[in-house]
Amino acid sequence: MNHKEPFIPCDKIDVKVLGEEKVKKFSIVLLSLMLFASQAYGDIYTVKRGDSLYTIAKKFKTTIRKIKRLNGLRSNIIRPGQKLIVPGRRFKPKKSLETITFLEKKADNTVSSSMVKAGNEIYPITTVVLEEGERLADALSTPLDVPYDNWNLSILEDPEYKSALLKVLAKVFKNLKNTPYVFGGGNPKYGLDCSSFTMYVYRKLGINLPRTARAQFNVGVPVLKEELKVGDLVFFRTYARFPSHVGIYIGNGKFVHFSSMYHGLAISSLDSRYFRKRYIGAKRILSEKLVKKIVLANGN
Repeated sequence: MNHKEPFIPCDKIDVKVLGEEKVKKFSIVLLSLMLFASQAYGDIYTVKRGDSLYTIAKKFKTTIRKIKRLNGLRSNIIRPGQKLIVPGRRFKPKKSLETITFLEKKADNTVSSSMVKAGNEIYPITTVVLEEGERLADALSTPLDVPYDNWNLSILEDPEYKSALLKVLAKVFKNLKNTPYVFGGGNPKYGLDCSSFTMYVYRKLGINLPRTARAQFNVGVPVLKEELKVGDLVFFRTYARFPSHVGIYIGNGKFVHFSSMYHGLAISSLDSRYFRKRYIGAKRILSEKLVKKIVLANGN
């Protein structure tokens, strides 16, 4: 899933931070995104040799003006291979189902890789560890504002818990398989952006997050990159000095996020050139007690 990442506008643009000149550069892109958000219906059309805006508009029963506004085009010049947003059926993101399937397989593989043979039977290697861990957690239980017991998430080193949490996330993501990326969108029926996606997911887990990536960066416990665990929020600067893009970490250097109108729910690598340069940190929202509560509530 390594690909050149597009510009990803996630939060409202702060004119004071960016300056008027940079805001003008983004205005055309944002205008097309907001227009798309108002209808949340459309198709991606690949321009063929011999096509013109006139023939495309006629084919999709729309106007040249609307196509230009949806795509931020300043002229009527188009080229073969170019992808255009055109009014049409509800747009179904290309990557969402692939992302959900990957996460489900990852959850199953996490459990199966933790099994060892003992004689003629197979036992999860975590059974004894889990029982001992529960007793230790009870003995060392501390208040929520103390990092040791609640925020190190050592529980996710147990393959069974890690698998269970991944399955819960995959279940939540399934509700979004046909949801398009829409800048400023906050309704899963019509479209979400990066921060409304994380807000939606955590709300399903019983946790309320602020609306924007910038605000979400101010909650939770800071986490070092090398200590990331499943469920942590990862943040990036995509167009400003403040956090403007966010995703959910799923392990092995990868995270799930609402990336673009074309991809929808996608998996990207923290080590990709685009995100490596823009990564600014991570926050832990889940404590060990919350993980146990979530897993138990979902019947795992």
